[in-house]
Formats: sequence, C-alpha cells, structure tokens
Amino acid sequence: MKKGPIILLVVLFNVILGASLVAIYFTTFNQNGTNEEEWTLTIKGDVEQEVILKIEDLEAMPNITREYIVQGTPTFSAEYTGVSLYYLVTKIANITSAAIIKVISIDLFSNSLTLDEINSTRDIIIAHKKDGNNITSHSDGGEGPLRLIIPQKFEGEYNGQYCVKFITEIKITLL
Repeated sequence: MKKGPIILLVVLFNVILGASLVAIYFTTFNQNGTNEEEWTLTIKGDVEQEVILKIEDLEAMPNITREYIVQGTPTFSAEYTGVSLYYLVTKIANITSAAIIKVISIDLFSNSLTLDEINSTRDIIIAHKKDGNNITSHSDGGEGPLRLIIPQKFEGEYNGQYCVKFITEIKITLL
C-alpha cells in the first residue's frame, strides 16, 4: 500500500476521534449549563465584581418581548423575550465608558459589540424565551437556554451568524 492512502486514513481517523472527544466533553464533562436549571450567565472582565445570573434572575429584570427575524440557514421569525444587553452592561455591570462587550457561548463561539453599538439599539437582547416558552436547552438540542438576539439593521440582512446560541458569559473590556 502506498503512503498517500495510509496518511489519508490516519488523518481521517484523527478528525473523527477529535470530533468525538469534543462531543463527549460538551455532553459529559462540561456540566456548567447543560440544562436550564443549572445554566448561568457570568458577566466578567473589567467589572468591579463578577456577576453570576441564573435564568430566574434574568426573568425578574425588565424584559423586552418582540418579533425578531433571524436570517441565516434556516431563516425564521419568532417572538423572543429577554433582557437588553445594554441593561446588563450598564445597570448590572455598571459600565458606562467605552467598552467591548464579548458574548461567549458554551462552545466558545462569540460575538463582540461596542457599548456604542448596543446603545444605538436597545433591542439587542439575551433571550430566555422563544414564542412564550423557555428556549430549548443545549442538552436537548435547542438554541438555549440563553441566546443573543441582534435585530436586522435592514430587511434581508443575514444576522443569524451574530445571534450566538448557548450563551454562558459576557466579557467586558474597557477601552
């Protein structure tokens, strides 16, 4: 047998093994946020004190409920309910000066926004409900229990890639 096919088989085996280990990690070892009851949102970084919020804490805060279009693959429209990211940063974390706000998911996918960007539209939310029900959790194959929702700036804008699923952390960096 030639070296080319053997190398290809070894590479393919390592890719499959790596993907399996990642799946095992997120379903077995990473218990923070595997279900709605345990899920927390941590606000940290350049803050006076790290804040850890449960979903019940978010539900008790002022919430925004409105129809959002999430355009991507697939594109859909849903009524999301959640707390304004601006409220979380300015009122809960007490940040009022220029900052970068990085919203991070359980798999470390993230989206960064400036304080000016989240101030320009107070409709950017950390959602905990979709169509009146709690967002289906990560462990149940859903998009939550927390999801960043960024409204479209114009009709047809692909905003789905910015609407990070499975949110666990907000990291604030002062400029």
